[in-house]
Amino acid sequence: MEQASARFARDPFARSLGVEISQLERDRATLVLPYRAELLNAGGVLNGGASASLLLMAGTLAAWSGVDLDAGRHVGCVDVALQYLTAATEEDVVAQAQVLRRGRDLAFLDVELRSRVGTPICRGLVTYRMPDYGGRAPRLRARHVPRPVPSPLVPPVHDRLFRGYVAKLGIEPLHQEPGRVRLSMPLAPERLDEGGRVHAGALASIVDISAVAASWSLVGRRQGARGSTIAMQVSFPGAVADGVVADAHVHQRAEELLFSTVHVTAASSGQLLALGQVSYRLLEPWPDGTPPPRENR
Repeated sequence: MEQASARFARDPFARSLGVEISQLERDRATLVLPYRAELLNAGGVLNGGASASLLLMAGTLAAWSGVDLDAGRHVGCVDVALQYLTAATEEDVVAQAQVLRRGRDLAFLDVELRSRVGTPICRGLVTYRMPDYGGRAPRLRARHVPRPVPSPLVPPVHDRLFRGYVAKLGIEPLHQEPGRVRLSMPLAPERLDEGGRVHAGALASIVDISAVAASWSLVGRRQGARGSTIAMQVSFPGAVADGVVADAHVHQRAEELLFSTVHVTAASSGQLLALGQVSYRLLEPWPDGTPPPRENR
């Protein structure tokens, strides 16, 4: 437990969000994200990227609790799948992670986010790797072919999306066209993990944020329109210390549901760092001006 706690204490991104360890035992971890206004989105609720970051941190800490972290292992997140159940408002959020199974190199974890009073906020499954390569360098074969850079680049006018948590991460819009956006997030010490790489939570955050931006690029801002991420899956094929670029593309809209993919690459090398699929719900007023039905979130 001491190794895991000490390693978590070296996580700059966790410190920047204010995440605290509440409880830690073998195969279980509980973290608390205290309420901070800078972590909210434009709608005044906890940003989906901040929720994803907390979930990943809790899963990571629980995975660390059962291994010798001083043995030179190559640790990192492989995959996360999330469902957003309820919006968190001006309240602390508690994340509880439990290892479902440990293999030789992989741990499979269930993570739940709740409010202090027990309201479910988010649920996720995390796959975490902790291989020991016996001192040799791991093999890497990267043949990622990203979508072409938009030409010309047409950055959108800043809107309320780029406030709060998005501004905290330094995310800037590079391009927007109907159904597609390109965002950037510069390298900064507070967005790194304990190993000096871009934190998986920061990568998951830009996946969510870029998919949200791509969804709204299809809809003019109208009084009464509102939206929320309902599910997200992110895989992490790479990890580096570099600024990143996210390309989000809405593949299909089915009335209020929009389905997007997001590629996050290293700004310098183009290496694929995160690959995401996001389901987003966007409710608009009817043509006669009738507001959409209220969400149960």
